[in-house]
Order: sequence, then structure tokens, then C-alpha cells
Amino acid sequence: MPEIAALAADPSPLDRRLIVDGVPFTVRALRTEDAAALVLFLSGLSGGSRRFWHGATGHAAEATGWIEAIGRYDKLRLVAHPDDHPADLAGVADLSFSLPDHAELARYADYGLPLDPDRTVRWGPCVANAWQGRGLAAALLEPAWDAARLLARDRVVLFGGVHRDNHRARRFYLRHGFTEAGTFTTDDGPGIDMTRPI
Repeated sequence: MPEIAALAADPSPLDRRLIVDGVPFTVRALRTEDAAALVLFLSGLSGGSRRFWHGATGHAAEATGWIEAIGRYDKLRLVAHPDDHPADLAGVADLSFSLPDHAELARYADYGLPLDPDRTVRWGPCVANAWQGRGLAAALLEPAWDAARLLARDRVVLFGGVHRDNHRARRFYLRHGFTEAGTFTTDDGPGIDMTRPI
């Protein structure tokens, strides 16, 4: 996507400053120099976070794939870190600007809620264990929505839905304007699709 490549060349429109639990944070695009920090972030996630977010992929391989995807394909990833510790990634927001026919597009059509692929973005957030429950996940919402709006999206769906037994995440999404669209079956158990306008 040319817009993704343009933001990779000049990611400054994505930069945001936040205060989370009294700590100044920077939210910005993932950079090539974040490779080691990304491995540390992924390897530091609890088993539950890995299960619900990126699965069993090796941390180094996952990080390498993300770094290699910067400015290519349909991906835009934002990272959050304390201002004075840029190598200490505390959160990641994964935005995907294409919707596979066999996944969200088909499921939402089955729910009677067809998605416009040119106006919808898939989104998957993850927060480091040390920052869970401290407001970082909520603080990442607007920077993610701003990034999606830059690419003319006005609807977000959860990337791969949310596991039905991830009650904490479901409550968080509902509190922040998402609605449950329907349920589907995954290899890891039942999932719930959730969406909201942005």
C-alpha cells in the first residue's frame, strides 16, 4: 500500500505523547532499530497474553517478520514506551488494512453486518504485563484510531476476534465502545467478533 510506504518513510504523523499512570509515554511507529526491544517485549509476555495475542511463534522470528514488514504489505504497527526508555516497549498496536475474504469479511457477512474493506481496519493491541491494568491499553486507543483515520478508515474490527474466555479483554472492549457482532469457532476454542466505529 503506498500510504503505508509513505508513513514508513515519514512516520512523524503517527507520533503522540501521553501520560499513563503519571509516566510520560511516546507512541510512534515501529522502527527497524526496535528489533531487540521487540524480542524482549514478546518474550516478556505471560503465557496467557501470548495465547490471546500472537500465539506460539518464536519471539525472534516474530520480531524479525514484523521488522521486515515495515512499509510493506498492509501492516502498520505502533509501539508505546516511556519517554526516557525507548528500548522498553510497553505496548504494541497492530493495524492491518486488508481483510481476507475467508476471515472477517466472510464472518461479518454471515452476521448480517457486511464490512467495507476500504473503510475497515483490523486491530490487535497488546500491553506488557507490568503495564496491564494501569491505563496504557485505553491510552493507546486514540493514537490507533488516528492512524486508521489517516488511511481513510472509519470502522475497526478486532484482529481475529477475541477468545470467548478472555473475559477481561471483552469487558475492556465493551467499555470502550465495541459491540459483539457474533461468535465463530477457532482451533483454540470459540471466538467473538467485536467492532466499533472510529
